[in-house]
Amino acid sequence: MEEPRESAALGQWNSQRRRLTVLAYNMLGAWAQAEDVVSEVGENLLKLDPAAAQQVRNWPAYLTTLTTRRAIDVLRSAQHQRTEYVGSWLPEPVGHLALPEDAAISGSMLRLGVLFLLEELSPQSRAAYVLHHALGYTAASIAEVLETSPAAVRQLLSRASRKLGQAEAPSREAGEISPLLSKVVAAIRHGKAEELVRLLAKDAVLFSDGGGKVRAALNPVIGAQRIARFLVGVERKNPGRSFFLGHVNGEPALLFKLAGRQDIVAIEVAAGSIQTILQVSNPDKLSRASARWTELRG
Repeated sequence: MEEPRESAALGQWNSQRRRLTVLAYNMLGAWAQAEDVVSEVGENLLKLDPAAAQQVRNWPAYLTTLTTRRAIDVLRSAQHQRTEYVGSWLPEPVGHLALPEDAAISGSMLRLGVLFLLEELSPQSRAAYVLHHALGYTAASIAEVLETSPAAVRQLLSRASRKLGQAEAPSREAGEISPLLSKVVAAIRHGKAEELVRLLAKDAVLFSDGGGKVRAALNPVIGAQRIARFLVGVERKNPGRSFFLGHVNGEPALLFKLAGRQDIVAIEVAAGSIQTILQVSNPDKLSRASARWTELRG
């Protein structure tokens, strides 16, 4: 007996679910929202007319289109809410972000620093940028997803690339980042602000996300000198913190722990110096940051 069309559609959705969730996360920067988007896509497949299901020739592409369009709708609402967020809004770190072998999604597009940069784009521009850089979609293919013209897509990509050139940086080896993070911890732990300054780009920026739930810098801390004083000052006020090295979003990151509080710290590097520090302290965003953390001692 032939399998019901809706069961076949849901089977395709289920086999693609992990990939679609990662795609939606790349669009939204929040894992729970990404899961909700993909669940809604599955629910809508239950309503799909059998004749329409029979016309689907490329299920991965079809599901990518549905997921992207729904993520755009969610992002429009989310961006309005994020303008009212207490302090800097940073993406949610994810510890185990393993991709299926056939996911065809660029891991470098999932770095926290890249997700943070993508917040600068409109929902439609972000969708175009993600589809192109994460999935390798052409302008013509993106135009079908966004229901616009290839020329309009090329304009979206050009403007986004000018604005977010750093997001195109290739994924780095852990060997480039881990030593820098270890040096940051050593300088913080021993109160050596001058050593921190040497690790930072002159115009480096630190963004801290406490979400109004824990104490954090409400405004970005700009400049190597100010960042160094800030980090050393926080350590002096909170002696006894433990420092750990692990991975979030596929790259090395730090975990600070003290009396139940946790902070995840990721960095972006340019020309060998730390350009951006992202410190996620909002406890609501740390539930998926579980990783194998190694304590840094000494």
